[in-house]
Amino acid sequence: MRILLVLLLGPPFFSTAQINRSANELAREKVQEYVVTKIFKDLHYKPVSYSELRPQRQDHSEITWFISHKFEITDSKYVADKKIAVRKPYFFYFYLDKKLKIVAAGSYYYE
Repeated sequence: MRILLVLLLGPPFFSTAQINRSANELAREKVQEYVVTKIFKDLHYKPVSYSELRPQRQDHSEITWFISHKFEITDSKYVADKKIAVRKPYFFYFYLDKKLKIVAAGSYYYE
């Protein structure tokens, strides 16, 4: 009887977990593409961490989801006529719509 119960309740649980994981992966890919193509063009990008995709409810807004992302950008800087690479850490938060398209983004520089 227990096996039958597990077999009946297991697939919906696992399919929901798979959908959530796929949505997180898609959101992360969209965020990475957005950072590389629209915010920091032609700079070296290194992802550090992502938060989980979380629902964001706002009245009269198309924003449905929220995800935050920490990463580093390597930029060159001249010091005493020498070009050196400087890593700058950033923290961005992204707001997405139902189709996981980025609607808004915000950031701050941290050290």
